[in-house]
Amino acid sequence: MLLGIQIMTQQTPSQFRFSESKMVTMKKTLSWLTVAVTATAFSFGTQTLAQDTVAAEPPKVADEINARFGSDAERNGYVLGAMIADDMVNRVRRMGYDGDSEAITKGFTDWVMDKSTLSKPEIQQVFAVMQAEVRKQEEEKRQNAGIKNQAEADSFFAKNAKEEGVVQLESGLQYKVIEMGEGEKPGLTDTVICHYRGTLLDGTEFDSSYSRGQPARFAVNKVIKGWTEALQLMPIGSKWQLFIPQQLAYGAAGSPPRIGPFAMLIFEIEVLGVAGKAVGSTGAQPVVTSDIIKVPSKAELDKGAKIEVIKAEDLEKLQKAAQENQPAADAKKDE
Repeated sequence: MLLGIQIMTQQTPSQFRFSESKMVTMKKTLSWLTVAVTATAFSFGTQTLAQDTVAAEPPKVADEINARFGSDAERNGYVLGAMIADDMVNRVRRMGYDGDSEAITKGFTDWVMDKSTLSKPEIQQVFAVMQAEVRKQEEEKRQNAGIKNQAEADSFFAKNAKEEGVVQLESGLQYKVIEMGEGEKPGLTDTVICHYRGTLLDGTEFDSSYSRGQPARFAVNKVIKGWTEALQLMPIGSKWQLFIPQQLAYGAAGSPPRIGPFAMLIFEIEVLGVAGKAVGSTGAQPVVTSDIIKVPSKAELDKGAKIEVIKAEDLEKLQKAAQENQPAADAKKDE
C-alpha cells in the first residue's frame, strides 16, 4: 500500500507522493521509483546515487544474478521494487503495525496498476482508524510497564535502605560510598568531569562513559535531579553508587527506547574533577592538598593523550621547569 506509506510518512520528504492521476503501468512508474530509491535510506545498507564515489572501474553484476532475469531492465526494476518494499516493511514494523503479507502486496500492486479497491480518501479514513488503534495499544503497554516498574522500584528501595552502607535522603535518593574523595564538593553551577555507568534495575546497561573510553562533562544543574543532588554532596575524587527513584530521573515519560516509564536508575559515578579547578582548589588561589588529575581536551584525547595524575610533590618541579623554558620560548616568538 504505497499510498498508505505516503500517509504514514507525511512528515518526511515527499518522495512517496503520487500525482493526482494514478500511474497506469510499471513502465510509467520507473522514473518515480528511481527517485524514491535514491532519496530514501534503505536497510540494505546500500549507498544512494548521490553518495556514491567515482570508482576506477564501474561495478558489475554477477553473471549468476543476471541469469535469473530476461533483461537488465527487468533485473533493475525488480531490485528497485525489493528495496522499496524492504524499506516500507521496516517502517511499518517500527510503527507497530501488523498486516498480512499477501494483502500488503496486493494493495501495493493494485494501486500502482490503477486497480485499487479503495479511493485515496477511503484509504486515509481507514488509516486514521489504524493509527488510533496503535496509539491506544501503545498507551496501554506504557501504562502496564509503568505500573510494573514502579512496583519493582518500591520493593527495591524498601529493602535497599536496610543494606549496610546505604544512605537514604529525604528526596528518596539512596547512595552508597565506594570511595570518598578529599577534594571540594562541586557547586550547582559547576561543570563536573566524571566517569559513570548507568543500569536499569534488572542490570541492563543503558549508558557508560567507561565503554566510550573517556570521561564525560556535565553541568551540575543540567542533569537529572538525582544527579544534581548527589554531585553536590560528592567531594572530588569520590566514587559512589546512586539509586535514583523515578521522580528524580525521567518520571512517567521515561527516555525511550532504553528507559521505560517510572523506571528507577542505578548509577556508579566517579567524580574526577571540576572544569577550571584543580583538585583541592579553594577558589582563585589554588592550594594543592592532594593529587591533581589532568584531563586532556577532546582533541588531545583523539590524538592518544591519556589522563594524568600529578603528585602534589611533583607540581613544584613542573612549575620550575616551565619557568626555565619560558625565556627560550619568548626569544623564539620574537624572531
